[in-house]
Amino acid sequence: MNNKVEFLKSDTSTHAYEPFMVGDKQAGEVHWLGQVNSSGEPTYSGLWRCEPLTFDYEFPGDEFIHVLEGKLLIEFADGGEVTLQVGDIASFDKGIKSTWTIQESFKKAFVISNC
Repeated sequence: MNNKVEFLKSDTSTHAYEPFMVGDKQAGEVHWLGQVNSSGEPTYSGLWRCEPLTFDYEFPGDEFIHVLEGKLLIEFADGGEVTLQVGDIASFDKGIKSTWTIQESFKKAFVISNC
């Protein structure tokens, strides 16, 4: 059995973030930890942060979120809503259409698979 273990040491200072674009609009900033899995398939992981803002977002894959800072309201196109705050962990299926309202400076750790 040939297993690979990788330890990531990440620089999360300000300069390690880049603009995160949703269409032609910047929606916060992202710090990428990884963009492929061991099979070479797209699997995105990182840290994302954003100041108060509202934007539409369609989940590009199955997304797992761990809220590190702030407060976020997600309203779903087919009805319903959820508020995420520090410590919350949530998952969302690929293709869900939503509107995100960042209510307080927000930071999350995320993994997106099945893109």
